[in-house]
Amino acid sequence: MNEVIELLLRRRSIRSFLNKPVDMNLIKDLIRVANHAPSSMNREPWKFIVITDPSIKERLSKLHDGARHLANAPVAMAVVAEPDVSPETWMVDVVNATMYFVVAAYSVGLAVAWVAAFENETAKEILGIPKEKKLITLLSVGYPDPSYEVKPKAVKAPEEVIFLNRYGNPLG
Repeated sequence: MNEVIELLLRRRSIRSFLNKPVDMNLIKDLIRVANHAPSSMNREPWKFIVITDPSIKERLSKLHDGARHLANAPVAMAVVAEPDVSPETWMVDVVNATMYFVVAAYSVGLAVAWVAAFENETAKEILGIPKEKKLITLLSVGYPDPSYEVKPKAVKAPEEVIFLNRYGNPLG
């Protein structure tokens, strides 16, 4: 396998971080990578809010059980969709950009954990996100704590997820 595939197979969500700041120029570079993600008609219907304020990270970490790791991350990020910019494809476009960011971060030694499906009115209020925009996810970003134990990842066999020509028709 090539190095890109190896990187994708090794990447894991890590929710424990070293108490080490992440350079904002590196965050900008990673967002620049995210801006290269495919989007319909290159509309790029996304915005990133970089969050370093400890009180904001703490407030966000208490809004969802799966968000606790935000409080201790050097950087948290909100990924915001702009449905008005790309009404038909914003959801896929924004997830593409988020994954580009996540994989790029992992490739330079950062750990990222994703708070899934996080459209939350309180979080939007805390972050000043306009009502017509969608908060897609919150990310924690930092250098991984080496003592964090990454769980092995079990995945479905290809035969369980592949159909030929019609749903339910096994590839064979």
